Amino acid sequence: MRIVVPVRSAEGEESVVTTLKGAKLFALLDLGEGMRIENLEFVDNIDNIFFDYIVTPDKEDELDSVFELGARALLAMPGMDIEQIVEAMMFRELDEIV
Repeated sequence: MRIVVPVRSAEGEESVVTTLKGAKLFALLDLGEGMRIENLEFVDNIDNIFFDYIVTPDKEDELDSVFELGARALLAMPGMDIEQIVEAMMFRELDEIV
């Protein structure tokens, strides 16, 4: 499963989620069995990248282009870092934005 997390800076698993508008980078996470992070990389944009989910702290974020790609959106609490997001996903604690 591939997850996108908009962030302001590349700080590994400690990178904090932000809105799409506030993002300077996007963390791409490939999650394997048991929601383990198999790969983590940072990119400038996600225009030509396939992913399953995007995580945002704002349910009013501009997600139309994400939905057009067939991806789904999950709502994180503001201030959550990547490690906390993955843990919350493991326990299904993030609500889906529809």
